[in-house]
Amino acid sequence: MTTAELQGSYGGLYFGFCTLISHVLLAGITTAIVYKCLVLKLVHTAGHAFYCTIGFVFFMGEALLVRNSAYLESSLGPLNLNRLHAVLGLLAFLVGVGGIGIKTWQKLERKREDPNASVRHFKSNHALYGIIGCALLLGSVLSGLPLYFINGGFALKMLHRFFGLSGFLALMVSQMFGYNTGFGRRQWKAHHQKLFKFFTFIATITTANYEFRRFVRDVAGLATDYFIGLDAAEAREDL
Repeated sequence: MTTAELQGSYGGLYFGFCTLISHVLLAGITTAIVYKCLVLKLVHTAGHAFYCTIGFVFFMGEALLVRNSAYLESSLGPLNLNRLHAVLGLLAFLVGVGGIGIKTWQKLERKREDPNASVRHFKSNHALYGIIGCALLLGSVLSGLPLYFINGGFALKMLHRFFGLSGFLALMVSQMFGYNTGFGRRQWKAHHQKLFKFFTFIATITTANYEFRRFVRDVAGLATDYFIGLDAAEAREDL
């Protein structure tokens, strides 16, 4: 076995292990929070946490994972794999935005009931990263739709991947800040909040690292081709 083949084998084992960890953590975090929200009958913030966790943590994380799965690509074929990726991404956006809409509506209702009530919109770190991540996810959906119907070219694919990856990172940061909110402090003890943060952080790294590596490699390759082409053009001019 050559050095390149050995490195490829080790790399495959590493990313395969990361994918397994990601599936377990995404499902575990989602199950734990969804169960708590169902116990609370989705009342008040529980409804917001329920839909946002399912959409932004589970569906969004799985959308990234399945797109880079060689096993699923060989089993389903590239076209069906793209369809699965698209469905998960669209569900992430629709379900997650529904969760944000629930919280926004609750705040508006509270303000109507008590005009003197202090109601803040998108002022906390949790809300700020959430709305940024949601905007990036919208960009991913809008840039992904043309790719589903036509071959949009390398630039559009890179833009779609940038929106998807950065959106996922922002939403997972929002999720970690969410454990510090009043809802998080009321429902879980301090050491449980720390465990949620730790597992969410690990899930973020293991889910995003392969796509991040591919994205950086492709950007570096694009930059290299550009500068090599520029140097070649200058050399021809000198002739």
